[in-house]
Amino acid sequence: MKRILISALLIVSMLLPALAQEKEQKLKELEQLEQQTKQVTIPDTLVAAAEDTLIVAAEDTLAAIRAEGEEIAVVVSDDEGDTSTVRIGDIVTIKDTGDETVIRIGKKGVRIFEDGDSTEIDFDDDEYWNEEATGRPGKSFDGHLGGIEIGYNNFSTATWLNNDVPVDGYLDLNTAKSTSFNIVSPPVSLGFTRHFGLVTALGINFNNYRFDGNNSIVVDGEGIVSPFFPAEPVRYEKSKLATIYGILPVILEVQIPVSHGSTINLGAGVIGAVKLGSHTKVVYYNDGKQKDKNHDDFNLNVLRYGVTARAGYEMVQVYGTCYLSPMFEKGKGPELYPFEIGIALTIND
Repeated sequence: MKRILISALLIVSMLLPALAQEKEQKLKELEQLEQQTKQVTIPDTLVAAAEDTLIVAAEDTLAAIRAEGEEIAVVVSDDEGDTSTVRIGDIVTIKDTGDETVIRIGKKGVRIFEDGDSTEIDFDDDEYWNEEATGRPGKSFDGHLGGIEIGYNNFSTATWLNNDVPVDGYLDLNTAKSTSFNIVSPPVSLGFTRHFGLVTALGINFNNYRFDGNNSIVVDGEGIVSPFFPAEPVRYEKSKLATIYGILPVILEVQIPVSHGSTINLGAGVIGAVKLGSHTKVVYYNDGKQKDKNHDDFNLNVLRYGVTARAGYEMVQVYGTCYLSPMFEKGKGPELYPFEIGIALTIND
């Protein structure tokens, strides 16, 4: 019995250094882990960090995971169910705002929008992820303005529809042949929401005012715009006043989603213009076909302003513009106010 007891004591005495060493090693490991891990507790919130990994947990649920300095995944959930976001690096983003779910993989994205009984699905490229206009992932506001515009023009008097044009109606127009043509640059848009914002662009406005009578216009010796009639028996086959203006419209536009990402667009705003050139042209027969051009300013106002409005579906718009400033300088021509209506084909969709 004594031999067994002595043998046991010898074994224990031999194990004690090993156990002590193991305990010391465990304590060192715990100290190292404590140095690597810091934890802060805020009411209802837990923040933990260990090396390159950060985890935050609260009632609203926020989790972030990073490795080697790079963000791997972030999960954000609103406790009230308004917004949930999942991001995996810069590759995948999923955002749910209740009525709208946005999914991005690389530069491609899909948006699912539920409005009552209808569901709208959009497939978009990286333009979809422009957050400057909306403050969140989603396609930015894109106004309908750039492109070409073709229409008809005329002018009114203070009593409207040029019924009181002086001197026997020498400024009566053939409306069917009085045309306007506008070239408008790609627009600049400022979105307040995805479907509501301001849009503006620079353009050039070409107007042909086709006279209906056998006359043209000149500036007489007193500096007043006056009629010019050809000597008998000459008859004008064509007589017109042509003007060129640089234009700057600023439009407030609202877009109404209808189906598959398509929208009905309604816009109204103001427009300014600066004159770039003007001339008259007559075509007549006198010992053969003759053409005469007369380049002059014709006392046309250099600057003018007005209001403009448009409505359309996708890239096709119907527009109208009415200038509130008179066509000619005050006291140097009849009081006329030009307007135009037409169709616009936008290129920005």
